[in-house]
Amino acid sequence: MKQPQSQTAYEPSADDPRILGALDAKERLGVAMRHLDFSAIETLMAPDLVVHAPINMIVNRDSVLALRSGQISYEPDVERKIAFAGVRGDVVVIMGEEIVTPTQGAPNAGKRVHRRFTEIWKLLARDWSLVVRQATVISAE
Repeated sequence: MKQPQSQTAYEPSADDPRILGALDAKERLGVAMRHLDFSAIETLMAPDLVVHAPINMIVNRDSVLALRSGQISYEPDVERKIAFAGVRGDVVVIMGEEIVTPTQGAPNAGKRVHRRFTEIWKLLARDWSLVVRQATVISAE
């Protein structure tokens, strides 16, 4: 059965503590990125993080942390719509759409960029960490 785009599908349920933990960590990572809190960003990213970036490159954690130089910088009004959050083995998969406006110096600066994303979060130590992320630009206006 196809889910309406505005409705999130949860597996096994919307109140599963693993899903809630990963969604909370995702939100904290978003806040940390908006505030350029590099200590929090590093804590929420797995040491072996791999990202298929919206610039069509595969990058590692060190490359992602290049946001210190302003290469990854957005206006604070990021919109996220979660379409799916589910448990698969020992990870949580989160999929959806995000709308960002990159700032000066970033690709597509000043445009509203719509992209689809998939993230895999894993409980490492005592907190959820981002281990895999894929983001694809679907439009830039």
